[in-house]
Amino acid sequence: MTKNKKSACNTKIIVSVVIALLLLNLVTAIGIRPAKTTMNSEEIKLYKGTIWVVNNDHQELTIALGAGGEFGQYIKLSTKELIFREDIDSLPLEFEINLPTEIPPGGTSAYIIIEESTPPENNGAVGAKISLKHKITIQNGYPEKYIEPKLNFHESSDTIRLVSEVQNLGKKDVEKIKTKFYINNILQNNQEKIEAVETQQTTLKTKENKLLEATIPKSQFTTGEFEVNAITMYDEQQVEMTKKLVIGKPEIEITYFDKYFKANEINKYTLDLLNKWNKEIENVYVDIIVKKENSQIDQFRTKSIAIDAHATQQINDYLDAKNKNPGTYTFDMVVNFWNTYKMETKTFQSDLLSPEEEQKVTANQQTTNTLTGKATQNNKDKSEIENETRNTSKDTLMWIILTLSLILLIIGSYLMYKSRTSPKKEQEQQEF
Repeated sequence: MTKNKKSACNTKIIVSVVIALLLLNLVTAIGIRPAKTTMNSEEIKLYKGTIWVVNNDHQELTIALGAGGEFGQYIKLSTKELIFREDIDSLPLEFEINLPTEIPPGGTSAYIIIEESTPPENNGAVGAKISLKHKITIQNGYPEKYIEPKLNFHESSDTIRLVSEVQNLGKKDVEKIKTKFYINNILQNNQEKIEAVETQQTTLKTKENKLLEATIPKSQFTTGEFEVNAITMYDEQQVEMTKKLVIGKPEIEITYFDKYFKANEINKYTLDLLNKWNKEIENVYVDIIVKKENSQIDQFRTKSIAIDAHATQQINDYLDAKNKNPGTYTFDMVVNFWNTYKMETKTFQSDLLSPEEEQKVTANQQTTNTLTGKATQNNKDKSEIENETRNTSKDTLMWIILTLSLILLIIGSYLMYKSRTSPKKEQEQQEF
């Protein structure tokens, strides 16, 4: 180790020790008596108390006061500031807590914040602001029937196990208890499907803890984030919990990159990205390293886009190949998103073509397209001919049937007419 490195290391150690000692002194510079307050909401709704803020180092201090915590809004302080002189050992702070009607079962907490309003000034020396908290614990009993649930998931290769951990904190046993899980599943076509499974029904004694479990096939889900809503029903009551279920990892796949470019020119390129996650992914971009014969010759980053769930988004931009000669190049691509995720490197090979090579590739592509088109057309013509022949046969048969029917109708009509007119002619001849 060099002399400069040793000196820098020693300096860091000294500074760290000084700061630690300074912070230790600041912590003991003021104090609170008593350290905490405990009250029972079942016995009293309005609590009045006093704490003492102690000036341990006999300094001139200005202390700002406030309240915080879940029930901090119900704390009323007698003053918002305490001012110490060097000869003042301690000052009282009176407060009162006026509790609301409803208190969470089991209780809650709040605290009084005691903080130095301005940091000490020691002629430019390192200083820190003192901040202490006086904790107030508000105790509250549990009703006759009360369940405290916890929700957990366990993923295996082919199933997902949903676990509702329930504890009976009430005063009576629970005769019937079960949990039903609802899972919001976003499908590939972005339609929502609700999966529902439930546990077996059981009992739960006072202070008893049980695991209520149900399983669901993993094959019913894509990778992504799912909201699980667990409703635990017990003796005509229910409690609800919601938690996020994450299956797999977010993934974006590069599905297409151009195969051919023009050498020594600026080319427009197309890059297709598929989002396999079930939610939109933002700030997606690709870092690209261009290599020729395993040597890096260029690198660039695409623009940033957002991709919808289970959707493909296309990036269209320009590749600068002005100083790149004809040949085969490799493009090492790394997809980045959310400023935290990075996919594994995926490599594509593309050819930079000379004008002559480009003409040949274009001609080949046109020939292939033409041949493909002819084959398709031939198949189509053959199919059409068969259909036309079939339709013609049907039409001919129909016309034959119609013609025969018409001929029979005419003959029948003639015979009926003949049969009616013959008797009249015979009678006329007799009379004559």
